[in-house]
Amino acid sequence: MRRLQKLKSFNSKPLLLHLCRMSSNPISLRRISEIAVPMIVSGIAVNIVGVMDILFVAPLGEAQVGGTGNGQILYALLFIIGMGFTTGVQIIIGRRNGEKEHSKVGELFNQAGLFAIGFGLIMLILTSFALEPALHLLFKSKGVILYTTEYMMTRIWGLPFVMINLLFTAFYVGITKTKILGWVTSAVALLNVGLDYSLIYGSWGMPELGVQGAALASVIAEAIGSSVFLLYTISKVDRKLYGLWIFKKIEWDLIRQALKVAGPIMIQNVLTVGAWFAFFVMIENLGERELAISQVIRGIYIFLMVPIFSLADGTNTLTSNLIGASKAEFILPLARKTTLMGLLGTLIFMLLLLSFPETAVGLFTKDQNFIRDTLPTLYLTSVSLQLATVSMIAFRAVSGTGNTRMALKIEIIGLLLYLIFVWWVTRNPENPLHWAWASEFVYFGSMAVLSWFYLLKGNWKEIKV
Repeated sequence: MRRLQKLKSFNSKPLLLHLCRMSSNPISLRRISEIAVPMIVSGIAVNIVGVMDILFVAPLGEAQVGGTGNGQILYALLFIIGMGFTTGVQIIIGRRNGEKEHSKVGELFNQAGLFAIGFGLIMLILTSFALEPALHLLFKSKGVILYTTEYMMTRIWGLPFVMINLLFTAFYVGITKTKILGWVTSAVALLNVGLDYSLIYGSWGMPELGVQGAALASVIAEAIGSSVFLLYTISKVDRKLYGLWIFKKIEWDLIRQALKVAGPIMIQNVLTVGAWFAFFVMIENLGERELAISQVIRGIYIFLMVPIFSLADGTNTLTSNLIGASKAEFILPLARKTTLMGLLGTLIFMLLLLSFPETAVGLFTKDQNFIRDTLPTLYLTSVSLQLATVSMIAFRAVSGTGNTRMALKIEIIGLLLYLIFVWWVTRNPENPLHWAWASEFVYFGSMAVLSWFYLLKGNWKEIKV
């Protein structure tokens, strides 16, 4: 009887309120996963193409590997400038989505589309004229110059399509509807890999184009990806709600607003990839073998970094949405939670890589001497994944607050320390290659300290976009 009385007198309201809060928790593991997992799938799909390019080109020779790898980095330099712009657009879309200002999402998307396509066309024209003279200034190896030019002069035709795809990605990430990204990029990546094999080696009735075939495969796949994004958006998205593709005139104020947020990110991305390219220029001075080893390491390393980048991008858009919804108090717990998720994930990758290093490198070459020379650098970079997780998630949270100028300052400090260290190591050709790759610890270590300090002590809650 007493138990019944206690049960009757039990006030269930606090428990119900608590359960409601839990179910609507904007930073629950489920919510983070809903956004991040499709982005991880998308990122893996995109990056596996670069890995497969190197893998398929590897039997053709070390100069071809070096040229293809350098071409990928040069293309990434242009790609990343455009990505900087669309990341700024994504931050603003996320803020407007959090504020429930859906029509303003479409207004920005429409204007950003004009800028993005124009940028892609301008970069295509400039690269066509400036590429080869620039390569002769940077590299010694005639083979590397030849194959870098061969790759880039074809690959550059895909840039307008890439800009369209980046803009659609910014839209879907900004409104936190990321499932489509995994489907589209996975399908495009599978198509790209199939075209890679057929166009590099001349299989299935296709011409044998070697390095140029790897580039052409990507251009075709990117064009098809743009078409799929367009058709999906027309058929599945409420275009009236967002006001998509309603053009009246060019709204320079909106473009300037996007550039105000995106400008520091664009500069930051140029500096990041520029420093990455400078790294390989300095490595090339040590010889074609060292450059080829570094390109193989880059392929493995970037592939394993995909979950980190995806969690960081998810943190970025959730940060922007939370501020827009006046829930800034969730941002630090969000950064801590996604960092923990990332550390657990990268620990698994790190242990697998340390357990089967020869297998990973053996995908690219059967040369036992090459594999042996690659292992010290592979061991070192696999360990750096943990520090990269702590660094990148906090850094992208800083950008997500809208204070992209602070993010740029953090990036500049990290890159300066990184380049000084690489220069110090590579000026002595007797130093082993993995010493140069230890620069990853310098870069990510400095970024982690500065980013977390700003999140804990900075005035990011006052930023307006």
